[in-house]
Amino acid sequence: MKYKNTEPQACPATPLIYADSLSNRGGTGIYLKRLLEGFSQCDARVIAAVGRKLMTPAAALSYQHYPGSIRKVINENTILPSITASLSPSIAHLPAFSGRSPRSVPCAVTLHDLAFCRNPSWFPLLRSIYYRLHFRAVAAKADVVMVDSESTGNEARTLLGIEESRIRRIYLSTDSFLADPAAFRKRFSMQKGRYIVFAGTIEPRKNISALLDSWEIVNRTHTDLKLVIAGRWGWGTEALRRKLHQTEGVILAGPLSETMLKSCISGAALLVYPSLYEGFGLPPLEAASAGVPSVVTPASALKEIYSGISIIAEGFDPDSIAMSILCSIDSEHDTEALMSFASGFSTERMAKEVLKVYEEFGT
Repeated sequence: MKYKNTEPQACPATPLIYADSLSNRGGTGIYLKRLLEGFSQCDARVIAAVGRKLMTPAAALSYQHYPGSIRKVINENTILPSITASLSPSIAHLPAFSGRSPRSVPCAVTLHDLAFCRNPSWFPLLRSIYYRLHFRAVAAKADVVMVDSESTGNEARTLLGIEESRIRRIYLSTDSFLADPAAFRKRFSMQKGRYIVFAGTIEPRKNISALLDSWEIVNRTHTDLKLVIAGRWGWGTEALRRKLHQTEGVILAGPLSETMLKSCISGAALLVYPSLYEGFGLPPLEAASAGVPSVVTPASALKEIYSGISIIAEGFDPDSIAMSILCSIDSEHDTEALMSFASGFSTERMAKEVLKVYEEFGT
């Protein structure tokens, strides 16, 4: 089934997904990209809407002109609802838990986490207020809420009052991250020696300060080891920014392309994910797909997903994280078991589970 990517077309009984979030460099953008890839693999009858344009999932993935953050908010709250109303799809899916759907059309939203409720101080003030007010309204109007984990589903019930009958748990996905480490090593002049890696946006709930303190403990024993921080600066204190630049043995790789990130993770001896809170936590899964072990903190969702495959620290403090890193770095790991675990979280599997939710509304 083909759609013009210049003008909306009426396609009754076909699901429509808002695809403006592909411009997001964080987890919601990655989720949407992989979901559209899964739809393409399944040859699913789904319309992807980017601003005023309608297209197949495959066409959306190759589209180049995604809106910036301000335009995205305008699109999701004005243009896309208007287009949705004119199309009358079987269901409209808001994959980033933002935007607005017209009352006449069933609405699905994906709720990735409830960090904005758990600890508003993790976010800049205006963003925190927006999340708490807007997300509650979106949840209240949604016909179905897809969550990334049982942990997030439980919080959706207790913190947002979403009824069990409206919640569907669908785990996130990854493709294979196995790649040649040589490209990353060459770019950052690391031809020799081992390194551990943190991958993700630098923001308060990622607990980077504790990671740096734990690293100082680890580095006393493993003086040849490096710590790579792979990710963009989101927000945080100037003290943390200085600490990142001044801690010995730390390599700030910054935001990496997908190809370079795969090379980075594939060459790591270990991925460390010290987050205080997650709705799922993708980097340990991506590392597992490359056969790389991980250390995670005892955040509820991380324990749910990674118990039995990752080393889980006893706490969120530097000593607990350091102890787990030291235990893992000196242990043997089953590469095949890690990759087999990750293969159960394929993009096609995730897409098929989302399609089943769509089918509840007539497709």
